Amino acid sequence: MSDEILYLQATNEVDGEERDLALWAKVMALVEGDQRKAKYKYIKLRVEQITNVKIKDKPIHAKKTGDEVDDKYIPVEEFSIIKSIPVKKVVEMIRGGVYLGQLKSNGWFVSREDVGNEKKQSRFKPNNNSTKNISDKEYITIEEFSEYKGITRDKIVEMIKDGFYQGRIVDGKWYVAYSELENNHASTQYSSDSFLSKLISGDYSLPKAYWLFGVLGDVFFNILVAIALASGATAVLFLVMIASVIYALIVSAGIWRSSDKYQGLKVWAVLAKITVVIRILGVLVGLASLGTIVSG
Repeated sequence: MSDEILYLQATNEVDGEERDLALWAKVMALVEGDQRKAKYKYIKLRVEQITNVKIKDKPIHAKKTGDEVDDKYIPVEEFSIIKSIPVKKVVEMIRGGVYLGQLKSNGWFVSREDVGNEKKQSRFKPNNNSTKNISDKEYITIEEFSEYKGITRDKIVEMIKDGFYQGRIVDGKWYVAYSELENNHASTQYSSDSFLSKLISGDYSLPKAYWLFGVLGDVFFNILVAIALASGATAVLFLVMIASVIYALIVSAGIWRSSDKYQGLKVWAVLAKITVVIRILGVLVGLASLGTIVSG
């Protein structure tokens, strides 16, 4: 890459929103706040930074989960220089499924295959013929991957964007690297989340959150309340009602967020949210009943 391109890149950075804030703070201090001098100082130092980046044919990367990074990936900084795209933008494009990348302990890495791919830079829009680049042995659909791993589609997309799985968007559809089928470290980390955290975050499907945790949960607590009333144990009734109110609030939050993530007919998501509002009103009635029990 010629010096002219490096100076152009540095100039675009200092004139745009991709400016290195730490370097800018340094040059502002060096020129005592003179904006004009700071600009040219920034360009000079930035070009020196880029020039000093060591490009290796086979970089050795640190391990993230025990599986070594092969030479099919290069550091995002090196990729940024080759493509003349700011590092922040490259990472954004990886998260958006435009480039194939991996997040390791020492930063982002991009597939070497994307170095020579010029078609992907057109505003994050995949080429209509890009499905030809998806080999059945290299990638599988996110639906197939979801069924095999037992993880929701939304969670897999989130994990791809966070760098736990390798994936990309082709013709508006997500695909996951076939090799990830044998990769258990990411799913293990995500599956370690507690039941309550998954429920509150809306990670369960809407039917499961609504019918299993919502409706059946209500039936369970209603039975407990009926038993407590029949036994005349006021203290037990008080504790059961407190538990039911807390549970109702948690389930309501889970159903609401599951509705936001629901991919089916929107009418079901709307109806589910209406029931959440009704549930909250029931919670308020329950709190009023608790107040009566306490005052009594």
